[in-house]
Amino acid sequence: MDLQISLRKSGNVTIVDVRGRITSGPTGDAFSAELRRLAESTPGDVLINLAEVTQMDSSGIGALVQSYVMLTRSGGSLKLFNPAGKVLEVLEVTRVNTALATYADEVSALASFRGTT
Repeated sequence: MDLQISLRKSGNVTIVDVRGRITSGPTGDAFSAELRRLAESTPGDVLINLAEVTQMDSSGIGALVQSYVMLTRSGGSLKLFNPAGKVLEVLEVTRVNTALATYADEVSALASFRGTT
């Protein structure tokens, strides 16, 4: 499955809906480029929806960490929500889910930007 990335807004938060595999090669490069572009063009709060990501390897993890650092340095933040299956396993094994705030659903993730959870 090709990687599909779409953006939407909820208040001041940019939500990145991702579908497909984020692995080394074209899909990992596309994911990294999109997150880098987003961090450089609209520094602020970014929420990544991983619900429909079927696989993630080190290239996806690297893109997440790099974007987190870029956004944090510019006063923004990066959070994740709804990882499942193999993607959740990768986040847990690499402990990225403890370094990046990770939520089970969009409602609680959005609420965290407002400081209510």
